[in-house]
Amino acid sequence: TSVQFEPCIFNPEDARRLMEVTFDFDPSMLPYLSLGIFAGIRPEEIDRLRWEDITKNGINIRGKNSKTRQRRIVRISANLRAWLSLGGPLPPINKIKRLQAIREAARVNWGQDIMRHTYASYHLAYHCSPDRTAHEMGHRDTQMLYRHYRHLVTKEDAEVFWSIDPII
Repeated sequence: TSVQFEPCIFNPEDARRLMEVTFDFDPSMLPYLSLGIFAGIRPEEIDRLRWEDITKNGINIRGKNSKTRQRRIVRISANLRAWLSLGGPLPPINKIKRLQAIREAARVNWGQDIMRHTYASYHLAYHCSPDRTAHEMGHRDTQMLYRHYRHLVTKEDAEVFWSIDPII
């Protein structure tokens, strides 16, 4: 038998602290982090995004910019819309160095693909729909998604996560 893969994710407190520290410390990194955490967009896909790809209808991940080469539209949650309304450059410049400074200032653990895993976990717990979560993420395998992400967070934690807004 194989060992169950358990993705690392941010708890709501860590996600909030990371966003607040970014807001105070390096606000031009907010689009990058909010797109990763609250839209589940892969870092390399964020690096190819432009503001014109983000509309009121959603975030257009063009096929040429997608890992799977398949176009997808990602819905924009209310809290993501609030974070994106603060603006900032897309893509960010000197991302790696700046991200490291933000992580250290926020004192959060950072694992591989943590932004995407966080999004998947909270999206699945909140919407209770592996099909919808897989569709938003550009996944074909809903069973894999369900196996990996169910039971990682509670519905209550998901409600807290999706209410993380900028404090202005």
